[in-house]
Amino acid sequence: MLNQRNQNNKSLDSIFIGGKPCDKILLIALGILLPIGLVMVYSASNAISLEHRGDGYYFFKMQLLWCCIGLAAMAFTAYFNYRHYRRLAFYMLIISGALLVFVFVPGVGVEIGGGRRWVRFWKLTFQPVEFAKIALVVCVARLITKNTDDIKTFKRGVLPILLVLFFYLALIYEQPDFGSIIIMCFIVFVMLVIGGAKLYQIALVAAFGLALLFVETIREPYRLSRLKVFLNPWNDPEGAGYHIIQSFYALASGGILGRGLGGGIQKLHYLPTPHSDFIFAVIGEEWGFIGSAFIVSMFMVILWRGIHISLTTKNQFGSLLGLGITFLVSTQAMVNIGVVTGTLPTKGLTLPFISSGGSSMLASLAAVGILLNISRSRIDSSDFEEQ
Repeated sequence: MLNQRNQNNKSLDSIFIGGKPCDKILLIALGILLPIGLVMVYSASNAISLEHRGDGYYFFKMQLLWCCIGLAAMAFTAYFNYRHYRRLAFYMLIISGALLVFVFVPGVGVEIGGGRRWVRFWKLTFQPVEFAKIALVVCVARLITKNTDDIKTFKRGVLPILLVLFFYLALIYEQPDFGSIIIMCFIVFVMLVIGGAKLYQIALVAAFGLALLFVETIREPYRLSRLKVFLNPWNDPEGAGYHIIQSFYALASGGILGRGLGGGIQKLHYLPTPHSDFIFAVIGEEWGFIGSAFIVSMFMVILWRGIHISLTTKNQFGSLLGLGITFLVSTQAMVNIGVVTGTLPTKGLTLPFISSGGSSMLASLAAVGILLNISRSRIDSSDFEEQ
């Protein structure tokens, strides 16, 4: 009876990792960003929420709800043994692909602003692409570590990964979601380089990808318009350049110390989507350069701790998975901030942990939970064994 109980406990420990400390610095950075995000969503959305929803707290309450759901998901992934994602990679590929197809199903998919990127279940809507990003990282990490020698050959190592990437891109392209496509391509190339693929092969694929990117940019008028706006937004200040110019006004008026919390002007029907894609502009106006730099420093801490966790993990799958997740969260944050500050062309990407958006919040917190789980597994050498 005692032996049976011990076997059950051992089986449970193989699924969940408990009783081991996780990376506290990463948790502290996350614990700082989440409350700031809630406060700034309320500050940025109060006027819009009151006008369009009749409730000044609507977007704040929705963000708080998704934050709680996301923290529950993070708690689960922080204890769920990351090594089991190796076995689940194929199922994650199929499920995330099916969800991406659902956006085109009448009555299930939701079209907003000319794009079909959302799925509605009951009263909640979410973007399947946010979960597809995590599934892609898991699949790539699994394929690279399946046979480490294969990654040095194009046919057996690089090509299967590119086919998985193409599978996702083909589904996302029709939504369309060009920002997510660029993020996913970048993450895959980073993981291939870190995983040991030959640099000249990656360079050739990257050159081909950049050529396609150029063709797609000039082929679609709205993408070409965004590129022209990026180069000089004042060529069309009332049209395509309006978003970024209002963002510039917000950042410039914030100065060093900002106007103070709640004192922003641009969020009052001047800056489009101030609580979502351009929330960093509101932070810059109300918190100034000092506050903006502090937010950037917190994301740099997440990048630092994620890289540290990944490089000190002896399990190759865990190391690649951790690096993929770290660059996924950090790159999306850098792209969002780059768009708001005018250093990158406009992309519809949220700022993780801060912008209003349930899908982004849930997926980002679940991803960080996986990273925390990897950090917990470093304590026990038995967790380093490949399965």
